[in-house]
Amino acid sequence: MFNRIKSYFLFFSSLLLITTMGCKKGTFDINSVNPNSPSSVSPQFVLSAALAATATATFGGNEDEINGYMGYTAFSGDYGGYGTEATYNLTTNDGSGNWDYVYNTVLVNYRFVEKASTGDATQLNFLGIAKIMESYHFARLVDLYNNIPYTQALQGGVINYPVYDDAKTVYTSLIHQLDTAIVIINSATAAAANPGSYDIMFGGDMTEWVHFANTVKLKILLNLTKTADGPALITAELAGLTPDMFLGAGEDAAINPGYSNSSTAQQNPQWQDLGFTTAGAATGGHQFRRANIYAVNFYQSTGDPRDSFFYQSLQPAAGGPTIVAGRAYGSLNGTDHNTNISAIGPGILQSASQSAVILPAFESLFLQADAIQEGYLSGDAEATYKSAVEESFRLLGVPDPTTAADTYITGPSNKVNWNIAPDKLTLIVTQEWAALNNYDAIQAWDNWKRLGIPADLPVSIYPGTVASHIPYRYLYPTSEHTSNSANVDAQGTIDPTTSKIFWMP
Repeated sequence: MFNRIKSYFLFFSSLLLITTMGCKKGTFDINSVNPNSPSSVSPQFVLSAALAATATATFGGNEDEINGYMGYTAFSGDYGGYGTEATYNLTTNDGSGNWDYVYNTVLVNYRFVEKASTGDATQLNFLGIAKIMESYHFARLVDLYNNIPYTQALQGGVINYPVYDDAKTVYTSLIHQLDTAIVIINSATAAAANPGSYDIMFGGDMTEWVHFANTVKLKILLNLTKTADGPALITAELAGLTPDMFLGAGEDAAINPGYSNSSTAQQNPQWQDLGFTTAGAATGGHQFRRANIYAVNFYQSTGDPRDSFFYQSLQPAAGGPTIVAGRAYGSLNGTDHNTNISAIGPGILQSASQSAVILPAFESLFLQADAIQEGYLSGDAEATYKSAVEESFRLLGVPDPTTAADTYITGPSNKVNWNIAPDKLTLIVTQEWAALNNYDAIQAWDNWKRLGIPADLPVSIYPGTVASHIPYRYLYPTSEHTSNSANVDAQGTIDPTTSKIFWMP
């Protein structure tokens, strides 16, 4: 997986540079700067490359397995050879792109931007952005692996065998780094350069970067609700923050360096993974990753019109109205062909040029609703929940999204309707799960690991599956066992289905 992700980005970035050099926009080329060598190149060029790499790391195949764990996707009945994934017998190669590509490409570039900007008052905005994005990626690494190299990481040539830091200590450091990044951005004067179009996520809108930083901080903090000292820390860290300080309605954190269908390398990474070739043929990922019957049943049982946006509608052979159909995760049913099991749908795969949404507005609003309901933020939990569902409908491209969403959430199901839901937090997190389908499976996984929601998340039915629940984490990758063996071995024996992330109850 790592090689595929890396090749996607290296090829894509070089082609994008060629096709956009004549534009008055920020362009990038990962090969134009060697972050390990002294350079006078402005951090703006590397920032664009780093953000594009974030999108590739998020949607270039890394989350495919987790979408399966979380009941969003299943395996095609027309393919085989997925027994290891389907039985949760994970190896050191599973999910390795989450580690190898993020450490070796993504974080290396953000660290270059950070170093090149430090001590220069004209580069404060770049410094703040680099610190925010490092925090975003290191937090995801903790959530996937627990203890990770942090204080000694990204120092190749100086420290080649980085020790592993305690995951809780890393989390605390990231919270403080986000606070520092916000202070840095807010302290920037008119003399500080604005990233402008080199910022391919917010276009140089530094207020949006502050909102994003606060939202990432909220994501981290909510994972701590079940730890002994978590509630007190969350209360202290969120004191004084109001809803307008987080990403709100319409404020998706979305990356787009100039995606197009002009070549495979320039396509949006999720489209490239799960969509179609430049000629319109279905990719291998599109053929292999199919609708999961668990999610399909949830949407249809609650009267949710998003089912035909998350998944492709099918025309029954006998005619009649189109349908959305799913398959059980791990099923070996020989009749479940791609002709009668839905693929990823038009709401997720809108075009090859669509932006890569790494933190949608709806996710921020669900996080806020969660925090309000649990007493960590002030505000109206019901209204925030309502806005979150509306934003999900909007992002998927549901026609007249506000009206459609409002009709949906006033329906008769207690899994949807605030007024009849027996537990409001369960309602919020259940609907967050419903919205995160193929957007941020890691966040959905974190919610399940923290709260056990959805409570009825199915286990694979593949023969030989012995686990009673989906995995908790990934194994450290082969690259660490090869190049940093002493430090990775010091972490002890890891089992994906029994070894927990530190913040899990």
